[in-house]
Parts: sequence; C-alpha cells; structure tokens
Amino acid sequence: LDGKVYQALGDGTVKEADDNETVPFSNVTYFDKDLSATLSQTNDINALKESLNKTVNENGKNLFYFVKINGTFKKMNVRSELKQEKPYRTLDKALETDQREFNYDNIKGTVVALYCPDYMGGLNTPGWHFHFISDDRTKGGHILDLAFDSAQAEFDSTQDFDMYLSDNSDF
Repeated sequence: LDGKVYQALGDGTVKEADDNETVPFSNVTYFDKDLSATLSQTNDINALKESLNKTVNENGKNLFYFVKINGTFKKMNVRSELKQEKPYRTLDKALETDQREFNYDNIKGTVVALYCPDYMGGLNTPGWHFHFISDDRTKGGHILDLAFDSAQAEFDSTQDFDMYLSDNSDF
C-alpha cells in the first residue's frame, strides 16, 4: 500500500515486511487511479463484490483491477494464518489448521482489492480478492466479511502484466 509491503501475522498484528522476506506468490502494481466511485451502504462482502462488479462490467471485464477503498468499517472480519515451515503445505491445507480470524468494529482503514478476469483461473483466483489494513497499520489480513455506511473507492485498470517464475526447487 502506497509503496510499502505489509505482512499480516498469525497473531493478528501487522508489520512492515523486511526487504529480505520472501513470499511464494504476490500481485504487485504501481497504483495509477483510473476511476473512482463513492460506495453506499454495504452490509457484507458479497454486496461489495456486486457493487465493484458494476464498474468492472462497465469498463471491461477482461482487464485486471486493483482497488483501494478508504473508510470507516462498521464490521471487519479478517484472517491470517500461522507461518509455515518445511515441508510447506498448500494454502488450503494450511488454512484447515492454521487460520486465525479477527473481528473489528468501527475501524478506520483501507481495503486493497484485486480483480482477476475469469480466463486467469489457471494462474490466479478469478474474481475479487480483498485485504485490509487499519489506518494505524497495526491490524489487517485477508477479508472474510465487512460492512460500512459509505466509502471512497479508487480503481486502477490494468491491461497487461509481467509474470516472474522461480527456478528454486521449493517453489
């Protein structure tokens, strides 16, 4: 977010990631606001997806979209998972035992979202993927659910991407 990389830890805290940290997968962009929208009352994550999909459908559903949503969230339910050790398990297996959920009420912060077109299903999860970080940068994670009265959304539509692959055997 804004040129910094944050890591949501398994205990619910957030820290700025060290430069020597590695991750198995990431989506990164230089955010360039192309569109903006004011979002009205939203009571759950599915309502947010529907609202954001209107912009996607109006501007091209075959593009990637990065979105920043700033606001005060009446409800924010996020998850993180414990750090994994070798032998590394797939994310779905790790979440079965190591997922931790955290609930916040009336919290100010930023939702960072990525939309991947359907045809990217073999490389990434199609549709929306959401993360949250509080304004004080101490709380956050992958969003499971949320609610807000209103918020401001900024969209970065992206027509191309570069993919870098690792030749590391652990990859």
